[in-house]
Amino acid sequence: VVQWRLIYNPGAAFGLGSAIGPLGRWVFLAVAVVAIVLLARMSREADVTDHLRQYALGFIAGGAAGNLIDRIISSRGVVDFIDVGLGGWRWTTFNVADIAVSCGAVALALSLWREDAARRASPAG
Repeated sequence: VVQWRLIYNPGAAFGLGSAIGPLGRWVFLAVAVVAIVLLARMSREADVTDHLRQYALGFIAGGAAGNLIDRIISSRGVVDFIDVGLGGWRWTTFNVADIAVSCGAVALALSLWREDAARRASPAG
């Protein structure tokens, strides 16, 4: 089910966007830096009691930072090593940073949905 397989991914999470070519490293590096800055800003502007939002932003920023470090260290790309599947069916090889970004994105969507639902339910909403 789970195999360890070393792959250098020049693209985005889960191997997406690897067709950008040789400039991909710099594009994804810049995108990660901008994303981390924006996520930090979102965290500062968010309600500190919204723990789900704060954790979500932290997970996304942490995953982005992890992949950013890989891009800085190696021109070959991000180190992916988790290969999950059953028999001949395999999911795209990924890493822990990809898991953090994905889980953080789901948690952020849930936090935003809860905020919107609370706003709609409030009498002033």
